Amino acid sequence: MRHPARICLHELRNSQETVKRDMTVLVSAMDMTLWQEFSLKIGPADNGQPLSRGGFCYILDRQIDASVPLYFKDGHGLFKLNQSHVLRQFFKAGNGESLKEVLCHYNLTPKDKVTLSYAIARSYWKYYKSELLIRTKWTSDNIWFMPEGGNEGNKEHLPLCAYLSFPFSIPGRSDSDIVDRDQLTHKYPQILDIGVLLLEIGLAKPFQTLKRKNRVAQANFDHKRAIDDLGELEKMKWDGFTNSKRYFDDAVKFCLKSKEVNPSPEQQNLDGKEGIVIRKKFHEYVVRPLEWLQKGFGTQVGHINYVDKKPLSPPQRAPDNEAGKLEPDAEFHSATVVPQMWLRDLKKISELVERKRRDCAVSAEIRVAILDTGLDREFPTFRAKSGLMKSIIEEKDFVDPDAQTMTDTFGHGTLMARLLMECAPGAGILVARVAKSTNELESSRENIKQAILWAGQIGKADIIFMSFGFPTNDQGIREAIEKVQKERQDNIIFLASAGNSSTDDESFPARHPAVISVYATNCNGVFLSSNAKSTTNSAAVLGTFGDDIPSSIQDEFSSTYPKICEPGSSVATAIMAGISATMLIYATVLPRLILLQGKAASTTDNMLQRLRTTKGMEAALDRLAPKDEDHPRRRSVNPIWFWKKSSDDLGRYAAIFDALSKLDRIS
Repeated sequence: MRHPARICLHELRNSQETVKRDMTVLVSAMDMTLWQEFSLKIGPADNGQPLSRGGFCYILDRQIDASVPLYFKDGHGLFKLNQSHVLRQFFKAGNGESLKEVLCHYNLTPKDKVTLSYAIARSYWKYYKSELLIRTKWTSDNIWFMPEGGNEGNKEHLPLCAYLSFPFSIPGRSDSDIVDRDQLTHKYPQILDIGVLLLEIGLAKPFQTLKRKNRVAQANFDHKRAIDDLGELEKMKWDGFTNSKRYFDDAVKFCLKSKEVNPSPEQQNLDGKEGIVIRKKFHEYVVRPLEWLQKGFGTQVGHINYVDKKPLSPPQRAPDNEAGKLEPDAEFHSATVVPQMWLRDLKKISELVERKRRDCAVSAEIRVAILDTGLDREFPTFRAKSGLMKSIIEEKDFVDPDAQTMTDTFGHGTLMARLLMECAPGAGILVARVAKSTNELESSRENIKQAILWAGQIGKADIIFMSFGFPTNDQGIREAIEKVQKERQDNIIFLASAGNSSTDDESFPARHPAVISVYATNCNGVFLSSNAKSTTNSAAVLGTFGDDIPSSIQDEFSSTYPKICEPGSSVATAIMAGISATMLIYATVLPRLILLQGKAASTTDNMLQRLRTTKGMEAALDRLAPKDEDHPRRRSVNPIWFWKKSSDDLGRYAAIFDALSKLDRIS
C-alpha cells in the first residue's frame, strides 16, 4: 500500500482490552482529496474476506463515509469485515495541520498540552520496538491533526487528535540504524525524539535546530539544544497549573537525560531483555505521570478536545509596525551621522525576518561560510555572550589540520564572524581557517581552494565569502569556484572583497564572473576613496557599509586585536554576506506572508529560488540600493532604506520579484 497513511495516537475506545489490540488508521487517495478511516484489529479474522491487491483503492473509490473494520492475521494479511461503523468525524480533504503548525497558530491550554503529550508518550510505549517505531521518526513535522469537513467543519477549531505519518510499503528511516552509537551523547535517540516532542508541546513552540552533516552530529546537536531549552520549560508558568507542572517537567527531563534511561549494570546483563527494562522505565517515569495528570483534568477515554486558533494578528503586522521603529532618531538620515545606528538597524531587520519565519513555522536554515584566519573561541565577547557561539555550526582548520580546537591568532576571521553574528543572527556559520594572517595569504592559495570545495560540497554552504583578494588570478581557486558552482547547479553565492587600494585593479577572486565583488561605503552610502578600481563591465558596482564601524564593536576588539577593526572592503564583505543571508531567509517565508495578507503569491514563485544564485542575489542587492544620479553605476546596498521605502511584505515581494524577473530579459 503506497497511499498516504496515518495512525491515530489517541485512545478512542472505552474497552481496555480493545485499546490494547486496536488502532485507527487513516488512508488517503494519492492527491489527499479523501481520507478513509479504518479500524484495524490484530487477531483472528472471523467471517472476514481477504483484502486483495488494490483493495484500498477500491474502498477509497467508493467514498462510503464510514469506518471500515479490518483484521490483521499474522501470516495471512488483512481481512475486511462485512459491517462498517459510523465515523467519529468527517475529515477535510488536504494534508491537515502538522504539530509544528499547531504550536505556532493554535492556543494550547495546560489540559491540551497534557492530553497531547500523554497520547504521544503512551503510543511510543505501546509500539515500542515495533515497525511503527523503527521505521518512523517521531517529530513535529510527522505528527498531524485533521480538520473536520462537511457541515461540522470550522476552520477556527481543530480536533486535538494526533496522527503519525507511517510509510506503509515504503522503506522508512529512523535513528535505530545509526552505526556509531558509542559517539552519541544520548544512547536512545528515539526516546530523545519523544523528549523533544514533549518539550515543544510544553513550550508551545517548535524546536529550533540546525542541519548537521551526519546523523550522529545531528542527534548530538539536538540533544544539546534540547537540554538548553529544558531550563526554559522549568521556568515557564502554566496558568492555573503551578503545583503539578513539575511532574510534566520531570517526564521531559527523563527523556532528555540519557543517564535516566540507561538500565542499571545488573539490568544490562539481562540477556536480550534490555528493551523490556527500558520500556518499563519509560512507562514508570513518563507515561504514568502524564496519565495521572490527564486524569486530574477529568479527561475521558475517547473524548477529543478542540483547540482554537490564536487571535487573528497576521504575522506581517508586527514587522510592519516595527519597520517604523527602525529609525527612532532622526540622526540616521540627517547631516549628523551616528555610526552605531546602521549595524543596529541591520540587526533589527534580521530579527524581524526571523520572527516572521518562526510565526509562519517555515524552516529556513541558511549556512554562511567564512574563509579567513579562523575563530578565537576565547574572545572575551564570546565568553560574555555564550549564546553567540550557537551560530557556529561547522569548523575546519586548513592551516593546522591536526588542531583539536579552532583558533585565530590574528583576529581578522574573528572580526568577520562577529560582524556576521551581529547583522544576521539567524544565519548558521561555517568557519574555514585558510591562513594564520593576511601576510600568509599568498602562500595559502591551496588552503583556499580546499576550503571552497569543503564549504560548497561537504558544508553545503548557501553563501561563501572571502574578505581577501590577490592581484593575479589563481587557477586552483578559479577551478574550485567553478566546480562547486557546477555541482550545486548555480545554487550557491560567492562574495569577495574588491580591494582597498585605489591605485590597484579589482582583486581576484572578486573579479571572477561567479563572484559578487563588494566595495566599501560609509554609513551615508558614499563609496570610500580607498576602494580598488572596478575592472568589470557590469551595469552596477555593489558596495555596502565598510566604514563608521560602531564604537561598541571597536571596543570589543581594542584590547585583544587592537589593529584589526579597520574600515574597508573586508568589513563590507562580511556585512554583505549578512544582508544576503537575511534576504535568503526572507525569501523562504515571503510566499506564506503574502498568502496571509490575502494575496495569492505568483505561480512563478520559483523565481525566488534565483536568489540562491550569485546572479540572482546580485540583482536583488542592486534593488536594495537607492539611485545615485551622480554615480549611476555605484550601488550602495542599504536594506534600511529598502525596508522603509517598501513598508510591507507585498511591496518588498514585488520589488524582489521584479528584480529577479529582469534576469530573463538580460540573458
